[in-house]
Amino acid sequence: MMTGEQLRAGRAMLRLEQAELAERAGVSLKTIKRLESTSGGLNAHSVYSIKKALEMAGIEFLDSDNFRGRGEGVRLRSDPTAALRREIVEDVMRRLEVILQMAAEKDQDFFERPVKELVAIVQKEVLSGVRESIKGILRKED
Repeated sequence: MMTGEQLRAGRAMLRLEQAELAERAGVSLKTIKRLESTSGGLNAHSVYSIKKALEMAGIEFLDSDNFRGRGEGVRLRSDPTAALRREIVEDVMRRLEVILQMAAEKDQDFFERPVKELVAIVQKEVLSGVRESIKGILRKED
């Protein structure tokens, strides 16, 4: 679970304004302010979105177990793009699995085709999916 203190510290380390973090996380500015003041309940989606936005920007959350018993905290990741790369790879793998499953269900002989043809079909579908995946993860347009 993320605390208001961790949120404030992570945001400060990244030099983000509350409004900028709210935009990156897809939540309201009011939600950020409420969590930082640690008053008022937040739904799990908001906390997840905020934590994910901070992690994508390079923040690592520490709990008392992995922080030598000193309590919760945050730190800058030694490799700030690791979480982003991992999320893109996981999303691409999920998409590839779905593409292959759908192709096999549609055509039972799909995997009997020549390798060159299989690669061309999969490559086209994966490329389209990767483009959409990266746009969604980075919240950017072409």
